Amino acid sequence: MNHPHSAMPVYAGAVLMCLTASHRTHHFAELERLSATWGHELADALLASDGVAGEIVLSTCNRFEIYLDVDRAAVPVVESLGRELQVLRGERAARHLFGVAAGLESVVVGEPEIAGQVRRALNHAEGTGSASPLLQRVFSDALQTRRTVRSRTGLGSARPSLIRLALDLASHRVIDWTTARVLLVGTGRYATSCLEALRDRGVGDITVWSPSGRGAEFAQRHGLTLVSGHAVAAAAGRVDVIVCCTTSPDIVVGPELLDGSCPVTSHLAAQCPVGRPELNTRRRVIIDLGLPRNVDPRVVELPGVELLDLEAIKLHAPLQHLAVTDDAEALVREAAAAHADDAAAIGPAVAALRAQVGDALEAEIARVRRRYDAETADRAEAALRHFAGVLLHRPSVRARELASSGRREEFLDGLQAVFGIERPA
Repeated sequence: MNHPHSAMPVYAGAVLMCLTASHRTHHFAELERLSATWGHELADALLASDGVAGEIVLSTCNRFEIYLDVDRAAVPVVESLGRELQVLRGERAARHLFGVAAGLESVVVGEPEIAGQVRRALNHAEGTGSASPLLQRVFSDALQTRRTVRSRTGLGSARPSLIRLALDLASHRVIDWTTARVLLVGTGRYATSCLEALRDRGVGDITVWSPSGRGAEFAQRHGLTLVSGHAVAAAAGRVDVIVCCTTSPDIVVGPELLDGSCPVTSHLAAQCPVGRPELNTRRRVIIDLGLPRNVDPRVVELPGVELLDLEAIKLHAPLQHLAVTDDAEALVREAAAAHADDAAAIGPAVAALRAQVGDALEAEIARVRRRYDAETADRAEAALRHFAGVLLHRPSVRARELASSGRREEFLDGLQAVFGIERPA
C-alpha cells in the first residue's frame, strides 16, 4: 500500500504557508473558478508534492485558501504552483489565519459563520489525514484567538452576517417582512443561518427546496414546507424573495424557472403560477449567497426581478467601528506573535518525537512485510499507522496547551526525561 501522507512526514525546516484568494484580492468570478474546480485540483497537486507534510483547504463564499506545512526546500515549488494566488509564509500566514477566524477578513466584518467554517476545514483535514501537527496547532490557536477577540472587544456581538446584510438591502422591496413569502434554496449548514435571519425578521411563510433532493430532514426539523419537481416552479412564482445558499457547482435558479417556461406537463401548465403573465411580472428579490454562484445573472433581464449576489452585497458592506476593529487586530497580532514563539520552542520537540515514533513504526512495518503475505501486511500497516497517529495526538495537543499556558518548559523537560529528546538550542 502507498500512503504518501498517512505517516505524516515531519521536516526539520517546516514552514507554514498560505495560498489565498479572497474578496479583497480577487474578483468573485475568479473565486468562483477556484472553488469550482481549479483550486481543488491545485490543492490535490500540492498535497502530492514532495516536501508537503500537510494541507488544510478553507473554501467559503468569499475566499479560497490552502494552508500548507512545507519543508523549507520545497517553498519555491509551492510558490510556483500557487502563483495565481497571494502567498503568505510563517508568522504572516498565521496572523492572516487568525484574522480570518476572528472575522476581520470577512465581507461583513465580525460575521460569526467563519469560525464554524474554519473548524470544519480542520475537522475535514483531520478526517482525511492531511492535517499535520503544525497545521492542527495553528488552526486550534486561530479558533482560540477568535474567542478571545469576541470576548474582549465585542466584535461580532451584533451578529452581522452576509444574509442579514442581504436582507437589509432587500428591505426596499419588501415593505413588511411578516407578510413576505420566501423560497429558501438549499438545506446545508448556511441554510440554518439564513432561516434564523429570516425568522428574526418575522417571516412566517417559508418554503424550502433542496436541489440535491436531501431536504426532507431539514424541512421536518424546522417545520417548513418542502417542494420538489414541478412544485418548485410554482413556489418560485408565488414568493417575494428567493434565498439561494447551496454548495452546488451548477446554476440552480435561472430565467427558465421564473419566466413561465418551466418544464411542466401540458395538463399542469395552466396551474403553474410562473406560466401566468400577471405573476411573471411580480416584484421579486433573489439573494445569491453561493460560490460558485447558484443563480444565472440573466434573471435580471426578467421584469420585476432584482438580483443581490455576493459582489453586490460586498459593495454595501458596512464600515465597522474603527476602535473595535483596531483592538481586534491588535489582539490578532499579539496572538500570532505568541504562536510563533511557542512554535519555535515546541515545534522542533514535537517533530523529534514524531520522527522517533515514525522510525519505530517504519521498522515494525518492514518486519511485518518480511513475515506475512501482502494482504495481511497491508491490514497490519493500516492498523499500525492509525495507532501511531492516535498515540501521538495527545502529546501534540498537550504541547499546545502547555505552551499557551506558559508551561512549555515542563513539556520540554518531560520529553527529554522520558524519550531522551534534547531541548532545542
